[in-house]
This record gives sequence, structure tokens and C-alpha cells, in this order.
Amino acid sequence: MSDAVARLAHANLGQARSTTGSADAVSVAVRQVFMLMHGSYGNLFVSKFATGDKDEQGKDRGIRSAMKIWDAKLRAYPADVIEAAAGRLLQECPEFPPNLPQFEALCRAVMPRKTYAETQGLPRLPAPQPAPVMPVAYTARNDGRDWARAILAAVEAGQRRSFEVVRSARKALAIDRMGVAA
Repeated sequence: MSDAVARLAHANLGQARSTTGSADAVSVAVRQVFMLMHGSYGNLFVSKFATGDKDEQGKDRGIRSAMKIWDAKLRAYPADVIEAAAGRLLQECPEFPPNLPQFEALCRAVMPRKTYAETQGLPRLPAPQPAPVMPVAYTARNDGRDWARAILAAVEAGQRRSFEVVRSARKALAIDRMGVAA
């Protein structure tokens, strides 16, 4: 049964070719994932795919077909996303190696999200330019409350300050809500 599955996968996965065009080659990223999983989980990972049937090169057909299937599925992700997902393997699956759908879920989780504008093909807007800082004019009285006068003058000139800062400045100058000094 497993030999038939391996042959079927080998025959039907022609699209899982690397850039060299060889039918038996898989991407470097998938080879590295398999190496990492074998190194991390040992034979627990390899035994999921091994059939014991060797090909002409002496390699297990089950593992080779699994690598081709993983390669076909993971082609949707850039190599850096696959590498980042592989980096999260031991955190997400500490006891057992993940299967292909679980590893794809890791890839989706680390895949950078696109904004609505990017998905719709809209041009990116330039970043807003900060308004130039206007000089603030106030009359210093050297009575220890010039800081409050400077804050209120800046707010009147159009600069933004938090509500608490403005309230503290008004309180220090004994100005009520209507702007009248008490």
C-alpha cells in the first residue's frame, strides 16, 4: 500500500520541481526543514514517511515522495517564511513532529500580512510630513509658573499637548475652563 502511494506521488507531482528542472529535486528550504525535523525529532519524524523501498540511488521512496509533496505545498511561501516557521517548530510542537497541515499553519502564521491597499493594488501614500514647529511667544514673569504659560502659548499656536498637561498648566495659572483667571 505505502509503495503504491509513493509511486503515485512520484508520478503525479511533476510540478514539484526545483529550479534545476530535475523531477527528483526538491527545494533547499524543504531539504533543510526535513534535516531540522530529523535532527530535532529523530526517527519519530522519519518513520512517518519511510517505506523501506529504496530507489536506484539507494534513498527511501517514501521519504522522497513526502519531500516532493511538502515541496509542492510549501512553494506558496518564500524561503524566509519557511525558515521562520522552522524556527518556531520546537516552541509550537515540542513533543511530536508536525505534519504538513500543521507546518503550513506555522507558515501562514509567520507570513507577513498585506494591507487592504496592497491587496487591491492601490498606490502607497506618502508618509505625512510633520508640521513645522512654530515659535511660541509668551511673557515670562519669573514667578515659577512660566512653564505653564509656555504650554498654554504652545497650545494656542496650534501645537498638541495632552489633556492632563493642559489641565495642569491651567490649574497652575488658576485659569478656569472658560479661560478666565480666577
